[in-house]
Amino acid sequence: MLSAPGLDGLRHLAGPRAGRAVRGVRLVEDLRDLVGQPPGSLVVLTAAATRQGTGYRLDVAVRDAAAVPVAALVLTAFDGPLPATATALAERGAVTLLACDDGPDLAQLAIAAERALAGSAADALARAEAATSAVLRAGGDPERIAAAASQALGVPVRAGLSGFSAGTAGPSGAPEAPDGHLARATRLVLEVAALAASGGHADDAPVRSRSQLLTELLIAPEGQALRLAGRARALGLSIDAWHIALRVEPTALAGPERYAVLDAAGPAAARLLRSAGGPDWHSARADDALIVIRTQQLDPGREGLRAAVAAAERLLGHLRARFPEAALRCGVSGAHRGPLGLRTAALEARTALLRTPASASPVTAHDAAGLDRMLGEWYSSDAARQAVQELLTPLLALGQKRAEPLVRTLQSYLDHRGSPARVAEELHLHRNAVSRRIRRIETLLGADLDDPQQRLALQLACRAARL
Repeated sequence: MLSAPGLDGLRHLAGPRAGRAVRGVRLVEDLRDLVGQPPGSLVVLTAAATRQGTGYRLDVAVRDAAAVPVAALVLTAFDGPLPATATALAERGAVTLLACDDGPDLAQLAIAAERALAGSAADALARAEAATSAVLRAGGDPERIAAAASQALGVPVRAGLSGFSAGTAGPSGAPEAPDGHLARATRLVLEVAALAASGGHADDAPVRSRSQLLTELLIAPEGQALRLAGRARALGLSIDAWHIALRVEPTALAGPERYAVLDAAGPAAARLLRSAGGPDWHSARADDALIVIRTQQLDPGREGLRAAVAAAERLLGHLRARFPEAALRCGVSGAHRGPLGLRTAALEARTALLRTPASASPVTAHDAAGLDRMLGEWYSSDAARQAVQELLTPLLALGQKRAEPLVRTLQSYLDHRGSPARVAEELHLHRNAVSRRIRRIETLLGADLDDPQQRLALQLACRAARL
């Protein structure tokens, strides 16, 4: 049905919302003239004709309209209610019944409908003006921008990873864009939409600044991170409060496609979580993942952790529906306080994902009571990371592909108190292969695995290195 400036005062009463194609506009002052209208007409009944259509006369008028068939009947000065029989006849005859309640100027209504049908330059300009205004009021959110542009243009507009597109689905499933003057107006509106979405709302500027600073806090060396805390306080970040981190990863994507999803998901995640009220939410980027931080002044306790997991599930459901190809997963940390606690929370959220198979639940929480929590807090400091690097340097220098099985073997060997048989069972190796690996590890590290202090240091280092 028609959608254009000048026609937004029409109200749907009955019949299909998207019915027959409209081929012309006719003004009718007597219901008896309905039978002579061209098929596919949008018939506007004057107030006098609408008053004739009471009771069974309206049923007869709907039957006559269906017999033509007309596309739609517009009842002017209609105060309803619509009889059930007329509603049923409209549905059965595929006639759309509309009402215009505000004492319309019938000439202007007819002209607006004719312009919409003819695709005139004036109509296209009016649509573009209305759509541009609606897009700029949409607050920078791509989904809201697309909905606003669709309503004002009368053309379906969709938001995707590559930007905005418009048109109805053709026989092949690909979108078929409008043509003529409306096509030019649509292209103009899509360009404005892209600019509005990339820049966001003016009110989001402080949010973007805080997001950039959070990213620096998460990736900077410990000493620099502490110096950045002052800037964070100046921007209104409650950096000294309690933090829970949500880490969102598009596990099925890499390269530009991964970055495109993360760029789009960050603002969407922050808006969705903030709309629910409660604690502060901020987003950042680190290690090719989206980090969303939940901050509040008091220790959230177990209830706060459960609320964070529920928020993560709600968020991931929304993002998975929007980016189904990305296979998004989310790890949730425990609660930690202060600038270094923020970094620990981000590390725990990452550990939660590493410890959980991709085939498991898409949202996984860190074990708040386990050894990994203590190791995470210890390993979040630069001194601890440097100590781990120094202990394992001969192994790590081999490169990730060769070092990872050696570190895993060493950790298992130390966990099982030096039993090659238990290591072979856990790692699905032959006992002789385990013994050869252990001898090679001892040679590379120059370590004595019978020394209790060296064993403990290496055991902690192996676990921390895999966080």
